[in-house]
Amino acid sequence: MAAASKRMGRRPADKASAGRQEMWHALKRTPGEITVTAVAEATGVHRSTVLRYLNALTAGGYLEAIPAPAGMPGSWRLIRDVGYHAPRVRADGSAVTQGEITGQIWQAMLGLKDFDFRELMQGASIDIPEATAKDYCKRLLAAGYLRVLVKADPHAGRIARYRLIRRSGPAAPQIQRVRQVYDPNTGAVYPAEGGL
Repeated sequence: MAAASKRMGRRPADKASAGRQEMWHALKRTPGEITVTAVAEATGVHRSTVLRYLNALTAGGYLEAIPAPAGMPGSWRLIRDVGYHAPRVRADGSAVTQGEITGQIWQAMLGLKDFDFRELMQGASIDIPEATAKDYCKRLLAAGYLRVLVKADPHAGRIARYRLIRRSGPAAPQIQRVRQVYDPNTGAVYPAEGGL
């Protein structure tokens, strides 16, 4: 276990510093042209990270690069504002889809009075694996987001029915590798395995 905690890699969302969302907000607050320096100063994000994100947004058609005279820093202009949430794009401008499944399950939970995992799958506009929908319900139940209305009974062919009791906001709670739930709406972290 100690070796696993020392591994390098991406930090969990609840431990992450300023990032994509803060950069997006800095871009939205600037009506004209904006530079790497301006975004870095407004957010505290390293210049190389800012430059990578601005280039990805440009490739994705969200920003327009403004040519600069020789020796002057380049600048960008926001040309496609998609709202509050920062676009999740790869370096080539293509959309990152990781997290889309839980996002759709969460939106279905927010819209339904009560539900089972199959109803959450049916309400999605993308294919959601049964095991993923079941596991997301299981983790949110353990973290205190759901209440069981009807217990599952495999012998009778009955699946569990739930009600969402913690409506924390529009962003889907994230299941982390360390088996905890991070809620990006509140910044809170909850254990996701207790008693399961």
